[in-house]
Amino acid sequence: MDNNWKVLVLLLREVAIDKLGVGYQKEIAERTGLYAGNVSRFFSLKYAPRIDLFLIVAKAIKVNFFFEDQENKTELNVMFERAMEQLGKRPDKLPKN
Repeated sequence: MDNNWKVLVLLLREVAIDKLGVGYQKEIAERTGLYAGNVSRFFSLKYAPRIDLFLIVAKAIKVNFFFEDQENKTELNVMFERAMEQLGKRPDKLPKN
């Protein structure tokens, strides 16, 4: 299995330590409602976290992630807007009753 996810978890850990200090795991648990043990396991690098857990932790430390087209061939902003519309996240684009 690819271990690139470990780099992302370690990056989140470094940002969390920088922003929250040594009690970062406890603070993340409080901010997310996750059990402290789950937060500890997340940062232990013993298993690849689900994407939803990864994003919950990232949001708790106020970190955004983005996509970048390495070939510069895709209008990612347009694609993002389409995806958001499909999820109903753009009320100005919803049909009027």
